[in-house]
Amino acid sequence: MKCKACNAELEEGVTLCPSCGFQNSSEHDMSCEQQEQSIVTEELSNNGTEQTSEQAEACENEETAAVAEMPEEQSSDKACTPIVEGKLTGGKIALLVVLAVAAIAVVVALVVGGLSGGTGAKDPSAPVETTEATIPSDGNPDDVTCKGTYTVTDEEILAQKDQVVATLNGEKLTNEELQIYYWMQVYDFLEKYGQYAAAFGMDTNTPLDMQKSMDPELTWQQFFLREALNSWKNYKSLSTKAREEGFEMNADFAKQLEDLPANLEATAKSSGFETVDDMIHADMGVGAGVGAYMAYMNDYYTGHLYYGSNMDKIEVTDAEVEAFFDSHADAYLEKGLKKGDDKVVDVRHILITPEGGTTDEKGNTTYSDEEWQACEQAAQAVLDEYLAGEQTQERFAELATKYSKDPGSAAKGGLYMNVRKGQMVAPFEEWSFDDSRAVGDYGLVKTDYGYHVMYYVDSRLIWHTTAMQDLLIEKGNEFLNNVVAQYDYTVDYPAIALGLADLNKK
Repeated sequence: MKCKACNAELEEGVTLCPSCGFQNSSEHDMSCEQQEQSIVTEELSNNGTEQTSEQAEACENEETAAVAEMPEEQSSDKACTPIVEGKLTGGKIALLVVLAVAAIAVVVALVVGGLSGGTGAKDPSAPVETTEATIPSDGNPDDVTCKGTYTVTDEEILAQKDQVVATLNGEKLTNEELQIYYWMQVYDFLEKYGQYAAAFGMDTNTPLDMQKSMDPELTWQQFFLREALNSWKNYKSLSTKAREEGFEMNADFAKQLEDLPANLEATAKSSGFETVDDMIHADMGVGAGVGAYMAYMNDYYTGHLYYGSNMDKIEVTDAEVEAFFDSHADAYLEKGLKKGDDKVVDVRHILITPEGGTTDEKGNTTYSDEEWQACEQAAQAVLDEYLAGEQTQERFAELATKYSKDPGSAAKGGLYMNVRKGQMVAPFEEWSFDDSRAVGDYGLVKTDYGYHVMYYVDSRLIWHTTAMQDLLIEKGNEFLNNVVAQYDYTVDYPAIALGLADLNKK
């Protein structure tokens, strides 16, 4: 058996990894699946005020916590490191979207379900229904249940790709462009939650129009179609408003968009496709083409950046944050959150591990005093290198990327954000939560895993941070809803047709 976090070999019957501290028990897997299902339900809803930001933040932090610092007594429901092996992802074109717009996600990191989604499941607590064997009957012609299945043959989607299926302020969405929005919703879901697809009731070997989604009233096809239409409505509203106000994206993003056709050509060629259209067809069916994809990307870039520029203008005072918390006190209390001095800290560290050691028959490794002394000297050398140059967080991050042996944080410049008490081993935690800590503090800390070169970034009160994030999310959703409400929006559900694509394509 191998550790699911660091891939280290584990002895038979051992669930706690001695290398990274990750708990590999089945109970842990189930708790993560349950947390992922809770988080995705929240992310796909517009009602994100009450708990979305805290849940998403908590699981993100827990995913990065299964590293050298995790204490052995860590309970099985504390870590949420996803299992990477066998994870379902989209194809070449979907991956290129992720890479091309990764920086935009930072601009609008506070958006949870606002831009790329709609109303989500009506009852997140309802049990997930099992796969249906037959396509359900048609429903209301004025909503997404209009058709039991929207799937058509390749010949039919080619004949219907220019059919207009939605309008907004005179702008038209055709079946061809809808294919992009639809399959991007599917692939984005699988990219984030694919390893837990079964927990959501999704079987990727069964057509999406033949199985119920986590919204028991919709098939997965109807679910993703609803999200795709809402996504187009939101992006198109924002990009339209941006053009009306003369908004211009900055030069870096404009250059990325300008270079995108050439990047698509290069990606298609390196992936063995004769044309970009062939590459898009492989992932999104023959009904989608490069022109529709570029239209999608134009609205995606413009909408996100315009939204982000307006979010940057929003300022909230401490008094507003406290008032928001007080008005939602009961909901926060149900989650165990109340006002207090409990805080989270952001720290960077560079882990230097001892070399050599003696391993006994049970796989436990011990180090001599000389080996520990050499480890301390190596850590001190790294600290001295930091002190000899510009003493900034950016430079410390560079050294962490270069020297740290912690696989969970080295690529992030040694950064751990929103660390709570109980997540780290005692020496690491005692240094990080020392009340005398100030921004920029540094030092050496010894744990059972080695010597840590420490850098103190910041700390925040938990209740205040959570309330501020939720308040900003609420304001962001209010801004988005106000923009969308300015434009007439119609959908012709009977005209919608969706082509075929292989969900299990790697």
